[in-house]
Amino acid sequence: MRIVLLELSKYGFAFLIMFYTAVSYYGAACKNESRKRVTYVLQNVFMFSIHILGYFILYINNSEDINYLILYFAQLIYLFMVVTVFDILYPKASRLLINNMCMLMSIGFIMNARLDYNKCMKQFIIACASTILCFFIPWLIKKVKSFRNMGWVYCAVGLALLIGVLFSSRVYGANLVLSVGPVSVQPGEFVKILFVMFVASMFNKSVNFKQVAITTAMSAIHVIVLVLSKDLGAALIFFIVYVCMLYVATRRLDYMIAGLGAGAVASVAAYNVFGHIRQRVAIWKNPWATIDSSGYQICQSMFSIGMGSWFGFGLCQGMPKKIPVVEKDFIFSAIVEEFGVIFAVCLIMICLNNLILMMNIASRCKTVFYRLVAVGLGVTYGFQVFLTVGGAMKMIPMTGVTLPFVSYGGSSMLSSLVIFAIINGMYNMRQDEVGVNEKTGKAKKEKGK
Repeated sequence: MRIVLLELSKYGFAFLIMFYTAVSYYGAACKNESRKRVTYVLQNVFMFSIHILGYFILYINNSEDINYLILYFAQLIYLFMVVTVFDILYPKASRLLINNMCMLMSIGFIMNARLDYNKCMKQFIIACASTILCFFIPWLIKKVKSFRNMGWVYCAVGLALLIGVLFSSRVYGANLVLSVGPVSVQPGEFVKILFVMFVASMFNKSVNFKQVAITTAMSAIHVIVLVLSKDLGAALIFFIVYVCMLYVATRRLDYMIAGLGAGAVASVAAYNVFGHIRQRVAIWKNPWATIDSSGYQICQSMFSIGMGSWFGFGLCQGMPKKIPVVEKDFIFSAIVEEFGVIFAVCLIMICLNNLILMMNIASRCKTVFYRLVAVGLGVTYGFQVFLTVGGAMKMIPMTGVTLPFVSYGGSSMLSSLVIFAIINGMYNMRQDEVGVNEKTGKAKKEKGK
């Protein structure tokens, strides 16, 4: 009976996430508010179904360990509270974005619980504490107008954190973590947000040549410090985000081409100067040559993805732990192996749906600062997903970037929740402006009559 349930669960996961993905895209395209409400309910039904099915499989595969049931019910309450509280506090927030966020977190909880129960518990506690903080962010976005004038503060704090990390102890060959007693944080996750706020604030003041030159110089310093820290993934994210924000702010194609050209030249120079970059590229080009050493991780990732097939081995039936640090950099490979290609493609489609929603919110922001922040954070999120998935599939060299909401990592979870809260704050504020304009228009019409 147990074997039959495990076999059927593979198809259950695949069809549930397919339905969820289809509903999400329908909701994004739908204009009718009543139909959108139905979409939100369906999203939640499919999300909670995947969550309960995942923990049921974990429960029966771990000798019916009661701890998995306790963790399931705790997460069930948490996910329900996130959806409900956001709907009560910010009824005009993007429910599609919130539901997608919860869906990704539920997948992450399931996969992390499968890999390491204790790490999943730690991740869940951090998610709970971070979410309480993020409930206040949309309110702050609406009330505090001085955020747009604090560009140099964002720059100074961000650089101070990055330089501090530069002199910290190395983790997996790179300077990534700052430790204060028993607590370790990865400042680069939060500096991404500060960097976007800095660039948006600078371009909100002016986009003349002098302002662009100053902003470009300070952005280059951010990237150089990250390269020196061997945090190549973050350095690449900062560069791409800056080029995109520069184009959106100036609408100058020549600036964008110049930026990409400078990035290409800098990449070639970095390849020749820094040995760790050459090593990453060599592993990417031919990991099989060093399968017993530096290429072992990516080779195991390719094995996992190749063995996944359409529906995967089934939850708890694969061997994802053979990939070193699988819960962080290679969580996507573990998902493909145990949930299958169909599930993994739908996961990517959900992330793409988030990016589309973010860009749509950015296009509706009237204030330059908020529009640039939304674009910057959207590109940060989208490009991070690309780096994680592309690195796991050997499309690009591995950069050590986590998959937002899914990979294990407290700093990644907090920064991802903050990004989504900021985006939702801007959407909520925009919806309030639309409501005020509609009321004003109606009042004028009645007065004219």
